[in-house]
Amino acid sequence: MNPAQTRPASLPRPLSALMTALLLAGTAVSTWWVTRTPPHEEAAAGGFSLDEADHAIDPLVLPAWAETLIGASALVITLAMAALLVRAMVVERLDRRWGSVILSLTPIAAMAGLWWMIGTAPVIGANIGFGLASMVFGPASLILLAVAIALSIPILRSR
Repeated sequence: MNPAQTRPASLPRPLSALMTALLLAGTAVSTWWVTRTPPHEEAAAGGFSLDEADHAIDPLVLPAWAETLIGASALVITLAMAALLVRAMVVERLDRRWGSVILSLTPIAAMAGLWWMIGTAPVIGANIGFGLASMVFGPASLILLAVAIALSIPILRSR
């Protein structure tokens, strides 16, 4: 057997699962960070003080530097895991069919980050955007999850 024709060893399942989990978690947090407006700016744009604001979900009280550190770290983790997963598929250490499964799960994580950003936004009265996001993101997430499950069944059966 020619050594040039041998396929590289596949990634251990726990490692590829960990990389995927980090990709999804990083996607959710970085989406929240990239799309958010600082609360004091958002309240000022709405014409009210931050003390008068209501929230659908009470936001975590973090200093601005911590939010930046968390968001930037999540973005770096997301990009690194995406690059590592794509590389693993290109060099055939990870079955390329898993790419479609991961791609169908990633928008769910992005919607979760967007949903959290909308839910923690300061508003006066009802947060209509949060209700709309909940109505749209829930069914969309279920559809994408069903697609991911349907795509993974043939891959798991072929093992």
